[in-house]
Amino acid sequence: MAGSTDPLADLRHDLCTPINQILGYSELLEEELAEGEAADPEDLRKIQQAARTMLALVRSRLTGVLVPGGGELGAVSPTPAPPRSPEPRASRPGRILAVDDDALNLDLLAQRLSRQGHVVSTAVDGEDALERLRDHPFDLVLLDVMMPRLDGYGTLARLKADEQLRAIPVIMISALDELSSVVRCIEAGAEDYLPKPFNPTLLRARIGACLEKKALHDQELKLYNSLVQSQRLLDRELVMARRRVEELDPVVRHDPQVQPLMAAFERMTAAVYRRETDLRATISDLKIQINRQALTNQVKSIVTDPTFSALSERARAMRARRQGQAGDAS
Repeated sequence: MAGSTDPLADLRHDLCTPINQILGYSELLEEELAEGEAADPEDLRKIQQAARTMLALVRSRLTGVLVPGGGELGAVSPTPAPPRSPEPRASRPGRILAVDDDALNLDLLAQRLSRQGHVVSTAVDGEDALERLRDHPFDLVLLDVMMPRLDGYGTLARLKADEQLRAIPVIMISALDELSSVVRCIEAGAEDYLPKPFNPTLLRARIGACLEKKALHDQELKLYNSLVQSQRLLDRELVMARRRVEELDPVVRHDPQVQPLMAAFERMTAAVYRRETDLRATISDLKIQINRQALTNQVKSIVTDPTFSALSERARAMRARRQGQAGDAS
């Protein structure tokens, strides 16, 4: 994990990571048992590994740490988890790239998404992710925020600056749900932001919404490219037809018996030119529509995010206070 300027943020991240792994693998085992499958011993070992990691962190970094209300950090009474139902299959399976520097996090996320029917690939940091994105087609990227070499912020910026990759939706994931981090990612072009540990239902819904948008974009882009190819074909056919006519002997072209054929050709050429003009206009309109749709999706992802509502409420409260202060001063 890349270090930050906030030691408490680093500590929260480091502690949340093994806790999220314990919860995630436990949920997977619970779902397997609910579906009548045998529990995977390897997943049990991963739970134990995550628990040992958390215990080592507590012993090394939280010895004698006081908690609000007095006393040292101690045990908290567990809250029983509600029974879980088996993981439903995704309505639109997609090709997803999961990016995280923690091997257990990647394994847990890949298992969760694979059970939903998605094809999952993984990358260990931003540089690895960008290389994979350039080599293989993906429908969605799940991108961790805090990573070495190239963190999530830098990866997102480079991805959105690449004309070939910018249309791929990105969901940022992090053990920290700080407002500043959420806003920064949305402003940089992320489609959504999910805190760890994942709520399986919310994760499935957010991924489903992103895959639907990506499918719509791909459909519009396919139509656009098809129209462009048709327009280019018309251009070539018109040039070839005009060249053939110009190559005719002038005597032949002005032969009274050939004149009706030449007139028909001119009418057909004019009609094709009109069709080409209409086609160019359609292509231009569709290109504008694709760009506008991308902008609309981006704006919608911002204004519908709970953090945007929180910021709006804060802004309104600040304006109200300023107005009240101005009234008192007058």
